[in-house]
Amino acid sequence: MLAHRATPSTHPASLDFGRVERRLVFDDAEPARLNPHTLAVVDRLCQWAARHGLASDDRVRRALERAQFNVLAGYGHPDADEEGFFLTLRWCTWLFFQDDMLCDRKPEDGGVLGPAALAEAHVGLLAALRGERPRRGDGLATSIHEIGREIAARGGQAALDRFVGVVEDYLWGNEWEALNRVRGEVPSVSAFVKMRLHAGAAYTAFEFWEIAEPFENPARDHVAARELRAMANNCISWANDLYSLRKEIHEGNPNNLVLALAAEQGRGVEAAMDELVERYNLEYAAFRRLWADLTALGVPGLDGYARRLHQWTLGNIRWSRRTLRYREELSMKA
Repeated sequence: MLAHRATPSTHPASLDFGRVERRLVFDDAEPARLNPHTLAVVDRLCQWAARHGLASDDRVRRALERAQFNVLAGYGHPDADEEGFFLTLRWCTWLFFQDDMLCDRKPEDGGVLGPAALAEAHVGLLAALRGERPRRGDGLATSIHEIGREIAARGGQAALDRFVGVVEDYLWGNEWEALNRVRGEVPSVSAFVKMRLHAGAAYTAFEFWEIAEPFENPARDHVAARELRAMANNCISWANDLYSLRKEIHEGNPNNLVLALAAEQGRGVEAAMDELVERYNLEYAAFRRLWADLTALGVPGLDGYARRLHQWTLGNIRWSRRTLRYREELSMKA
């Protein structure tokens, strides 16, 4: 069976997230490194969002502050200078605005966009990212245009071209998820795990180490780096599926690995949450083991790259535990 109709009827409030969360293997002993500019840029971020019309009222500005995207980016990029950090923070923030404004639309917004309508919107966003000047008043397009110009200024055209390619994959993953939402179908576990690598946007965030930081990665195209990148992405995406589950059940969004496991195996949602945690723990252990093995083989630049991937996996959980994005179902939609 390739897909399953509808999401479970389980009420989010009945789920024991604390019990499940405590089973996540998490390196609490690992020092939590935050970028030194993390707190100082909050006002600047709100001003940026307001300038592009993304945070045009006080409610959205408060949601932006409570979601603490600056903390997420701060954990992921602790070594970036202020301007590099502000660039990657704007990208992280843009992703959530895009998610709420296009992908997670409510009935009062006109309903979920189908894949064709979403693809049409994405054409304009990609053109703006590549450098085409967008029309005034389209906040998603004007803000991504600005981000693209700064990527090119910091990393050159090659960096922008590489970034555009990764963003294309991310947006296409969104279109596939839109198809599931319109059909009301929970995807198969196999398909979801593969597509989540792109639709989750982690690959786009990883690009900023070479754009926002003084970091050269001679190993980025090595097969070992690609495998570590995929494993870290899985850890980030699966942890996110656990923390965002309440929000996605509430929205009727079937694109969550817990829901895919529950539907495919005919199990309850809490049993599927347990299985997701087990999958996460095995993947995280495999990432740590492969990192140690490959470092012992002496691949140039690989250890530093793996450390950055690791800080993102830990930072994602640390942020998920403190943000109100999922607990209060904060939306960036004005």
